[in-house]
Amino acid sequence: MERSLVKHGESTLMVSVPAAWAKRHHLEKGDAVDMLDEGECLVILRKGKKKAQLKLEIFFEKPDYDEIRAMLCKAYREGADEITVKYDDEEVFPAVHKVVASIFGYEITESKKGMCVIKNLIKEFDFDRDTVFKKIIQITDTMFNLTKEVLEGHTGHTLEKVHLLRDEGWKFRDASYAMLKKETIEKAFSDTYILHIYEQNSTYLNWLIERYMENRMKPVSANFLKMYDKVYAYFRNALAMMKKKDREYLLFIMENRRKLLEDCEAISAKGGQEAKLVPYLAMLIQNIHNPKSVLIA
Repeated sequence: MERSLVKHGESTLMVSVPAAWAKRHHLEKGDAVDMLDEGECLVILRKGKKKAQLKLEIFFEKPDYDEIRAMLCKAYREGADEITVKYDDEEVFPAVHKVVASIFGYEITESKKGMCVIKNLIKEFDFDRDTVFKKIIQITDTMFNLTKEVLEGHTGHTLEKVHLLRDEGWKFRDASYAMLKKETIEKAFSDTYILHIYEQNSTYLNWLIERYMENRMKPVSANFLKMYDKVYAYFRNALAMMKKKDREYLLFIMENRRKLLEDCEAISAKGGQEAKLVPYLAMLIQNIHNPKSVLIA
C-alpha cells in the first residue's frame, strides 16, 4: 500500500498507519509504537513487541577451521542473532572460539560438553561503511607487502601470521555485508566490488604464500618481483580508475590485463619454481574487475 507524507511544522514529516492494522493491534490515539530504521525500510512495531530473532543450530563433525568459519560467517551475514553449535569432537570448540573472536558482535555466552551458544551482542556498529572499506583496502595492501617480503626470502613471517591478517580482513568484510543488507539493491551491488576484490585477492595471496613456503622455495628472481610489483600497481590503479568514466575504466582494464597476462606467460615458459607461482599472479590479474568490466572478466 502507498501513503503520502504530510509536513508537520518546519521539518517533521508524518504518515498515517492503516486503520485495519491499528484496530488489529488495539491501538488508539496517544498509544506509543516502536520504530526501527532498517535502511530502505522503516519498521513500525506495537510497543513492547520485539522483532523476531533469527536462531540457528549448526552441527560440526570435525574441527575444520575453514568450514567452521564459512558456516558461522554465512550465518552472521544472514543476520543470525543466536547460534547453537553442536559437536561430538571437543577439538571443534577451540576453532569455533577462534572464529567467533574475529566476528564483530558475536560472543560465546554458554559452553558445555558437546555444544556452545553464540549470540550477537552488538546490533549497531560504531563505524560507517566507508571506514570499513578503507580498512579492507589497507589490509589488502598489507597482504600484498607481506607476500612480497616472503618472496624476497624474509624469514620472520609464518603462515599463522598470514592467516591472522586474512581473518582480520574477513572480519571487516562480514561487517560490510551486514551493513549492505540495509542498502538498496543497486547501491549494494556497486559497493560489493571492494569486498569481492578483498575476498579473492586475500585467497590468492594466501595460496601463493602457502605454495612458496610449503615447497621451501628460494627467494624469487628480480624479474619475478618486478612482475609482482606490476600486479600490485594494477590493483591500486584499478581502484583509482573506478572514479573514471566507464569507457576509460574498461580500456584501462583490457589493455593492462592483456599485457600482464602476456608477461605471466613469458615467466611460465621458462619453467622452474617461479612457473609454479605464476598461476596465482594470473588469478590476481583476472580478479580485478567490477560491475563495469564484468563483460570482459
